[in-house]
Amino acid sequence: MPALDLIEALAQEPLPRPAVPVRSPVLIDGDCLAYLIVRRGAADPQRPHRLGAAAYGPHARRLAQDLIAHIEAWGTARTTLPQLTITPATSDASPGPGHVINKPESHFTLTY
Repeated sequence: MPALDLIEALAQEPLPRPAVPVRSPVLIDGDCLAYLIVRRGAADPQRPHRLGAAAYGPHARRLAQDLIAHIEAWGTARTTLPQLTITPATSDASPGPGHVINKPESHFTLTY
């Protein structure tokens, strides 16, 4: 999907519906967003639906690719349990590998 300004995207019909309207994951990076969608496909009758991403903004393609990478990682390791590690921001320890959310008082690191 080409990068669109969010206002332009909202003016177009139809917007792809989120996979689960009230619970679909969303990635936001500045003035860009990407969210999880479900598309119907006839290629595999055993799996008629495929997960994907809809994205908008100047870096929409990159953000959609990031979300799809997470979907594919989850798809290959569905039984893997996520791990959340919280370390104080004042700690000398590196947050380690994974997705890091830096807060003033702590670092949240999510791995799966």
